Amino acid sequence: MDNLKVLIVDDEYLIRNLLRMRIDWEQLGMSIVAEASNGHEALALAEQWRPDIIFTDIYMPVMNGIELSGMVLEQYPATKIVIVTGHDEFEYARKSVQLGISDFILKPIRAAELLQVTHKLKLKIEEERIRVRELERLKEDLERNLPYLRERFLNQWLTGMLASEEIREKADHFNIPVHPAVSLQVAVIEIVPVSEQQSEEQLLLLRMEAKHKAEASFEHDSGVIVLSDARNRIVAIAMDRDVAFVSECQRLLADLITSNRCAANIGIGRKYRDLQELSLGYQEASRALQYKAFVGHNRVVCYEDVVDHDGVLYRSDPDLLKQLQFHVSVGSSERAVEIVQAIFGASFSSVSQFRLAAMDVFTECQHAAIEQQIEHERAFHQETLMSMLSADNLPELQSIVTHYVVQLSTTIRAKKEAPEGSLITRVKSYLEQNMSDPDLGLTSTAAAFFISPGHLGRLMKKETGQTFVEYLTNIRMKKAETLLKRTDLRGYEVGEQVGIADPHYFSIVFKKNIGRSVNEYRSLKS
Repeated sequence: MDNLKVLIVDDEYLIRNLLRMRIDWEQLGMSIVAEASNGHEALALAEQWRPDIIFTDIYMPVMNGIELSGMVLEQYPATKIVIVTGHDEFEYARKSVQLGISDFILKPIRAAELLQVTHKLKLKIEEERIRVRELERLKEDLERNLPYLRERFLNQWLTGMLASEEIREKADHFNIPVHPAVSLQVAVIEIVPVSEQQSEEQLLLLRMEAKHKAEASFEHDSGVIVLSDARNRIVAIAMDRDVAFVSECQRLLADLITSNRCAANIGIGRKYRDLQELSLGYQEASRALQYKAFVGHNRVVCYEDVVDHDGVLYRSDPDLLKQLQFHVSVGSSERAVEIVQAIFGASFSSVSQFRLAAMDVFTECQHAAIEQQIEHERAFHQETLMSMLSADNLPELQSIVTHYVVQLSTTIRAKKEAPEGSLITRVKSYLEQNMSDPDLGLTSTAAAFFISPGHLGRLMKKETGQTFVEYLTNIRMKKAETLLKRTDLRGYEVGEQVGIADPHYFSIVFKKNIGRSVNEYRSLKS
């Protein structure tokens, strides 16, 4: 801490000199910055130097020490004033304590008493300065935390935790204009990642960016407050706004979709005037968001537009489902899609309800596949099923189911149009191209052509006179013969080339089919 500044005021030079010489001011951390011989001079010096401590006599010409003290303390209340007085003046000086005089020193001035007073004043000034710094730090902390405290208040207001009087009091503290005639409307904005690959950090950054855009969108309007709620959604509270708030939300949604690489939904509650009813508007906006299940993503949904929605329980329509199976079975994808649209055109009361409809469609498709001896590849079947279960809105689910119906219908039609001989020709070509795959077999080949393994086995026997395994083994051994004749590959390498990775098993199969061992066959070549 810098030296404390001291001003000495006395009309007698000897007293001023005695005060200066009695103690080592520098050692005490103090400096005598000026001396004055009267009150008027002292006031001018006090304004110039802003001293921390003033030692003043009582009786001086023009203005006494008590009057001086009152005027100084009025302008500089932190200044410490010590009255220098005689015994006969002491009672009079004591009456000045109400002015804020810090202490008194009796004449004649003794060094010990002067040291005691100055030491006590120094400690007091240091304590006060520490307290001032602490108050300044607390004020800075408060200002720094003001946005957080403001957002916490707004969230408490939104969730109905505050009484009207408390809302008004805190709103006034945070400079939020509320009055008896204010109208309140809430919009809740939900950010949805477009990819499951996005990390939590990326999603957090997306939400922060979206909040900044929302703040910028309403920046010109002091009647809209933007904050984040406990579920990391963006909330906009509009005060005294007309229907333009809805169109502004639509413009904000368009901006978010095009610039933030995300999907978004906005739910808007109804208008209220009672401060405590803001929580109702917030609940309605949140409920409006749930209707994304029916309308899909990237929509603004007003609660008052859907509040009268009376969804009914979904019930299977046997006639429609029967028609669906028929059209899928005959490969009529267009008619099958029309049936799907009719099924999903019903009114649903929940996400689970239209999932039931999707499962009805999926089940009928499976019946058609079995009837036509077409079994989809297991991975495709599971992928479709998982997509159906994870879809969170009707448009997405309807798209998944429609794609499945179209693909299955198209496969069945292709099977019906293609002669069996043509199919086996394509199977033979497929085996020639993939024989090096050790996992190649009847099941995987049947899956590749969307037919059942049993049906493929029967067709192979009919067209080639061999079982599937016999035919595959035969073309593998022919390929092995060619490699042994034309290359210097080792026996196990030849086996790998034709899809038999086990050298011992390859040797057994080769000898059984060719009549000689690999080594015998190679020796004949040479």
